[in-house]
Amino acid sequence: MPEPTQRLEWLDLFRGLAVLGMIWTHAAHTFLDASLQDTPWFHRLDYYHGLIAPSFFWIAGFVRAHVTSGRMKPAWPTLKRLLMVLLVGYAMHLPWHAPFSAVGWRDACTVDVLHCLAISGILMLLAERLGRWRDAAAFVMLLFFVGLQSSAEHWRTGLLMIDQYFNRSQGSLFALFPWVGFGLAGFLTRRLWDGGTNSRALLIFLSGALLAFAQPHSPWPGGAPEFYLERLGWVMMAAVATACVADRTGAATGWLRLAGRESLLLYVAHLAMIHAVPLPKLPLQFLIGKTQSLGMVFVIFIGLFLASLGLGVWNEGRKRTARTQR
Repeated sequence: MPEPTQRLEWLDLFRGLAVLGMIWTHAAHTFLDASLQDTPWFHRLDYYHGLIAPSFFWIAGFVRAHVTSGRMKPAWPTLKRLLMVLLVGYAMHLPWHAPFSAVGWRDACTVDVLHCLAISGILMLLAERLGRWRDAAAFVMLLFFVGLQSSAEHWRTGLLMIDQYFNRSQGSLFALFPWVGFGLAGFLTRRLWDGGTNSRALLIFLSGALLAFAQPHSPWPGGAPEFYLERLGWVMMAAVATACVADRTGAATGWLRLAGRESLLLYVAHLAMIHAVPLPKLPLQFLIGKTQSLGMVFVIFIGLFLASLGLGVWNEGRKRTARTQR
């Protein structure tokens, strides 16, 4: 029986950085003055905001390939976790304001990042069942979800709950095309690179740089593949850079690594504080609105992050206590 695969702690740091960026992005888009959001500098900043979600997908794929490297793990425990993520995704969009209306049904069917992450994980789980053909299956699926992005924008079945996964024209915030491709790219990257600071890390970094900077000269400038390939390139470079500095920053980044380990809790917590918790009568989203200066948005962001991180610290302690009592 192979030894359990060693945990790559730099991935916790990378995910923690993504969590930090995610909370900042949501705070900026929710509270920054509307006139400031319509300025060139914010539009440029928004490009980097757009790298957060691809990072989460890529990390999920890399982690899954890493923990199953050299062996096949039982599918059911992972499938249960993925179904729970999917359930949380739907719960985040429950239409409490109009549960029985057409608008409420559309809101309830909204596909967001958690839905796509769960489906990505399920697809990788299916690929694993193919044993030595798993990477080939993952590559074929990557080509499918990235290559057919433009076509999927016009797909309709007439069933809103299904059509939401194809494209954003139905009101979804994310869609399987091409977002699943980021997770599958992380899954395949693990075959080429073990996460260490070695010569293969340089290969991954240079490949990422080629994807990120060569797109203006590609055959499809401005096309659907460019969106995917350019962002994938930045994520690959960020992954290698994080792996290279993680050991040198261990003592100073424990809080970020914890945020990475508790990323799902922090995701749900900060969104609930923004959109669901009434303070005093309305959620922060409406109580404050898009009225704040950049400095005040930064203060709100710090408050949201610290409050969410506090829940993460509590949850880690709870799990540690449960383990010691077994």
